[in-house]
Amino acid sequence: MEKKVITFQTEVQASQLKTVLEKNYLTIITEYFELQRGWLYRAYQVFNDIDKYLILISLVNRTFNAYKEYFIKMDYDEFYSQSSYEIKKFNVVDISRQLTISKETARRKILELEKLGVLKKEKKNLFLFQDKLDVQKPNESIVAISRFMSSLSKKLKQSKVINKEIPTKEFEQLIKNNYTICWNIFLEFQISLLTDAKIKFLGDMESWVVYCQIIYNQNLHLNQKIKGMKNYEEFIANTSTSLTDELTALTGTIGLNAMTISDLTGIPRPTVIRKLNFLQKNQWVQKDKNGRYTMMDSTNTRELNKWRIKNIEKISTMIGRIFNAARLIEIKEDFKKKQ
Repeated sequence: MEKKVITFQTEVQASQLKTVLEKNYLTIITEYFELQRGWLYRAYQVFNDIDKYLILISLVNRTFNAYKEYFIKMDYDEFYSQSSYEIKKFNVVDISRQLTISKETARRKILELEKLGVLKKEKKNLFLFQDKLDVQKPNESIVAISRFMSSLSKKLKQSKVINKEIPTKEFEQLIKNNYTICWNIFLEFQISLLTDAKIKFLGDMESWVVYCQIIYNQNLHLNQKIKGMKNYEEFIANTSTSLTDELTALTGTIGLNAMTISDLTGIPRPTVIRKLNFLQKNQWVQKDKNGRYTMMDSTNTRELNKWRIKNIEKISTMIGRIFNAARLIEIKEDFKKKQ
């Protein structure tokens, strides 16, 4: 009987991913921005409160961690077929520290989730109820991250890191087949990224969502501008370090007004206006005579650019972990079937 050998020699290294991502930065990162923009939009829509949503996914991720500890793996359908599940070692202080919110805020938002029927506390135990959790099924996010990984796979093949491109649908299936493992990796990355951004820069999640929408809009305009450039490949390679400079240098009618930002983010217009006033006051954005907002070149945006460059390595590590975990699990499953 022919046996399939499980080998780690073909594992894609984070350093290889980082090199390929930097070389093709602007073309690939646009899909990463779309992943983040879509994720933040859907996160806000659930409760109109991103911090509350982060508490929810933090609790879900604790379940994933417990499964990992006990060598339990569930696919997407299997996980969401459960009526409820218990959160291991629940502690309000831990939630407060992880999400950088006060204990009082964490406690209040958990009580609000309990009133919504999403969770229930029984003494020191906490249970999440699946019929109320359809709101956090990440179908669209799985498609978005799979599209991003597929685009990256094309560049990895061109750089001879892997032997073939991997279609979006194949990544979707890999993630769903190994859901509790792969989404555990993604949520760890996402929670860490957003809390880090909140601490270091804007202080609250709604301001971050508004600012990210402005960045995403300018990135789309930059993509349009460079189409057909003679030095296209050289320009793309340089944007891994110079993206913020390129975005703030854009001119013309490229900004977004408060109403458009409200429509694109789902955040009420009065809240958007408050956040834009805060961003303008602190030199994150500038407003033209027609009330359109764009990124501005300032000390703040230059510091954000340094942070963005450091995150290229974190993105590469996260993608590499999902890619390799899913691929190796699929090999093992195939090996078992053939025995």
